[in-house]
Amino acid sequence: MLINNVELEDLDLLDADAAEKCEIAMAKVKIEASNIENSTLSQSIRKQCTTIFNCFNAICGEGTDKKIFGDKVNLMTCLKAFEELATVLSSKNKEIQAMANKYSPNRADRRTKK
Repeated sequence: MLINNVELEDLDLLDADAAEKCEIAMAKVKIEASNIENSTLSQSIRKQCTTIFNCFNAICGEGTDKKIFGDKVNLMTCLKAFEELATVLSSKNKEIQAMANKYSPNRADRRTKK
């Protein structure tokens, strides 16, 4: 998986533990994003970036934030990297769903009606 031009280990979302890590980390991002009010611009940037750093560390392992971002706390860089992660997760989920749909009961019913 390529994030911010840094190669990270691919996520195996068919592994229950990996999937759970992603679910929890992404849920925390949503919660933290709603708690940014009443902050100065610099505080808001730090909070949002820290939330994204923590998300990457939770999913890919401690220190991943340093691999991806170095010592920079730049909101645009963080948001782009998070978008890349979300895109990867979404495409993997779509792939899994397409595979599961091949064997869904509805499909089996349709085939017997032919």
